[in-house]
Amino acid sequence: MAEPRSPDVFARARFRLALLFAGIVVILVVVSGFITYLNVRSDLQTAARGAFSSGETEQEFVTRSLSSFRWRLLAVDGAIILAVGIGGLLYARSTLRPIRDNVAAQKRFIADASHELRTPLTIMKTDFEVAMRAPGFAEEARSVLRSGLEEVDRMTGMVEDLLTLSRIDAHQEQLVDERFDLAGLARQTAQKLAGLAAESGVTVQADAADSAPAAGDERHTRRALVNVLKNALEHSPPGGTVEVRAAVAGGVSSVTVTDHGEGIPPGEVEHIFDRFYRADLSRSQERGGSGLGLAIARWALRRMGGDLVAESTVGSGTRMTLTLPTPRS
Repeated sequence: MAEPRSPDVFARARFRLALLFAGIVVILVVVSGFITYLNVRSDLQTAARGAFSSGETEQEFVTRSLSSFRWRLLAVDGAIILAVGIGGLLYARSTLRPIRDNVAAQKRFIADASHELRTPLTIMKTDFEVAMRAPGFAEEARSVLRSGLEEVDRMTGMVEDLLTLSRIDAHQEQLVDERFDLAGLARQTAQKLAGLAAESGVTVQADAADSAPAAGDERHTRRALVNVLKNALEHSPPGGTVEVRAAVAGGVSSVTVTDHGEGIPPGEVEHIFDRFYRADLSRSQERGGSGLGLAIARWALRRMGGDLVAESTVGSGTRMTLTLPTPRS
């Protein structure tokens, strides 16, 4: 499933700036032209009454003169509007060029740095794993190695998020159209994160729904479920419960993940899907992460015809619902 090319944000910005600039000038030209027209009409009527003695009546002379002047005025105004529009586009393009170049350079840097980091992280992970299998290490040393391995895994996840982001921006991230069981995928994800839940002292309750057939990219859907469930576990208090429910209704399969943590303030709910957004900076720095997981998850689900939405109440918890269309028969 190839990603459709999204509109260029800078093209839209140029168009809006040019439209605004042209609109102001158009208003000025129209008002100025109308005032000029009224003045000339008054002058012509006065001149016709006092200066012409030909067979042409005053009304005929005024009508003929005004008609000629009106078309000249329209031609001049049209030329001005066209010139202003072209000039506005050129002006906007010139103004936005440094911004565009800067953003493009940042995207290239993110992509290049992410690619370069993959190799040393892979080597470090291999070294840690080999060292942990070697005999003779004290438990304190093994604890240090486990901690280092966890940090390497966390950094690898951040690099993968950055690489995915660079492919999205370059319109190179491809989605496939598959048929899979969303309920089964949710159960597998909950089992995969059982260790993390146990470490946090949180219980995961997954429903026993038989199946929830879905159409989309299974890899990206699994990634979205992992991000949503990890967020729920991280924001649940020790001894809390995270509920995972799957359902099928109206041609849509869904998975709802509910935690009973601190919740999200109303003004920040939609911002959690923004790139690099951190609702609680101090806690986010403790947990790590790139701030890209939910942004990538929503992007992928919407490209697949689904969505990812959040509802939250401060002090009561957060409910996130992942939806995908069911396969067409």
